[in-house]
Order: sequence, then structure tokens, then C-alpha cells
Amino acid sequence: MAAAPLLPGVAAVAGGVLLALRWPWPWRLAGVPLLLPLLLWQPARPPAGQFELLAADVGQGSAVVVRTAGHTLLYDAGPRYSLESDAGHRVLVPLLRAFGERVDMLLLSHRDSDHVGGARAILATQPGASVLSSIEDDHELQGTRPAMRCQAGQQWTWDGVEFSVLHPDAADYATAAKSNALSCVLRVRAGARVALLVGDIETAQELRLAARHDDLRADVLLVPHHGSRTSSSAPFIDAVQPRWALVQSGYRNRFGHPAPAVLARYAERGARVVDSPRCGAMRWHSGRPDVVRCQRDEARRYWHHEPMPPIGGR
Repeated sequence: MAAAPLLPGVAAVAGGVLLALRWPWPWRLAGVPLLLPLLLWQPARPPAGQFELLAADVGQGSAVVVRTAGHTLLYDAGPRYSLESDAGHRVLVPLLRAFGERVDMLLLSHRDSDHVGGARAILATQPGASVLSSIEDDHELQGTRPAMRCQAGQQWTWDGVEFSVLHPDAADYATAAKSNALSCVLRVRAGARVALLVGDIETAQELRLAARHDDLRADVLLVPHHGSRTSSSAPFIDAVQPRWALVQSGYRNRFGHPAPAVLARYAERGARVVDSPRCGAMRWHSGRPDVVRCQRDEARRYWHHEPMPPIGGR
């Protein structure tokens, strides 16, 4: 997508030069049509029956854009950085505007601030987005836009792509002691290609998913809980058998995510781990399952550094 606007960009520069020259106005106005391709340009969408996944670079938090031929879902809204700053304002709203995206659904996996921190900004700029979440009924976001409770068994299809909620069960809302345990788990399937987005589920929820589903395999797994030691259990990884394991985490974050032991478990099983500190935004397409594209590689800047290996780990 980075190379798509190249020709419109060249034409727009030429149009701008014509408008700026001290020539008679009839000649200068000839530059106006050259600006139109850039102004009207829209990024290509996946064809019907396929989808694209973009794990945004939001630091220590989660935010994944899922695009089909005609629909867009945002899974989580990134962290709140401070009282005045969050991933919605700083990253996601500009990203969605740049791509001309209209969000159909905002799925907030659970209430933790690194997953819902940017939700207000998203909802303020996406009036047509419905909300699906495990947040409690008295959560402050319910006053912004009421959320439907996510629950295992919910399913819908957009443009030939199937979306399924695998967790939590309805009964879990009365018994879960931690918000992580209520993380909405979403499976996205296009034919044989599957992505699994799991929020911050921990070992107990992973084992239940592995026991309940005969086929939990996925090409792409959003690594549970940013690579925490409390998640990515061996039985779960064995059940999912991911080709790609995407880690959204902050550079040298205080939690030590992803934990070295977790990375070792994925490596032992042949999964290719990609993380946001090294890759930036991570993009995967169901039509090209062997490739994860890294924004830091495709649009490298002189100020980009080479991240140090993670330390510690919890």
C-alpha cells in the first residue's frame, strides 16, 4: 500500500508546481486536474472472500485493524499514555483517516486501559461503529456508546469472511475474578486461512479453548497478553499451530514482554515471532499467508534504531 500512491503523488507535485508558477492563470489552472488522482486515491481493499490484518504500532497495548472487501473491524483501541494522550488520538484516528476507513465494529476485548485507552477517540470519529466487548455494564465507555456483550457462539459474515467469538461464555461474567479471563477471543476465517485474536487470556482460558475446539489452528496468532509468562502455554500453542505469532508490546516495557520463555516455546514449534518494537506496524493478508510486512522495513527513517533484546519477563 505504501507504493500505491506513487504516480498520483508525482502528478500532484507537477500540479502544485504549475499552480505556483508566475504564469497566466489559464496555464496555471491546468495543474488542478493533476491534483485529483491524489485527492481521490483510496488504498486497495482485499477482494471478496479475503481479509487483511494490520496490527498497529501503539506501544504497550493492543489494536488490530481487520479489513474485508467492504467492512472494517477494530480489535482493541490501544493504551492510554497519559491524561492528555492516548493511542486513539495519536495513532489510530490518523491511521484510519489516512486510509479512509469507516469502522463497522469496535471490539474491545476487555476493560484494561492498554486495550480500551483510545476507545473514546475512535467512537468520537466513527459514529457508525457498533461496540462489542466484555466491559462491565457500569464502565465509563458505556455512557459514550452502549456495548453489546461478547459471548462464545456469536458469528457473522462480511464479504465471504467468517467472524466467530470463541470466548467468554455467558456464565463467565458471573465467575471471572480477573478482567483478563473475560477477554473476547475472535477467530477470523477466509477459507483455509485463519487469524486468532485473543486479548489477554491466560493459561486457564487457553486450556479451555484447546479442549473445547477440535480445530483451533490459525495462520496468525496475536500472542496472548503481549507475551506474558502467564499465557502462551505449550498445549495452547500446540493446538493453534501458528505460522506467525504477532506480539504487540512496548519497547523495553517494564513488564518484560515478551518473556524469553514464551519466545522459546514458539520457536521450538516453528512459529515465526514478529514484534512491534522491531517491525512497527505488522500487516498480514489471507491471500499471502507466508508474508508479514513490517512498516519499519518498508518505510524506514533515519531516526529508527535497532531495538535491544527484551529483558526480564513476567
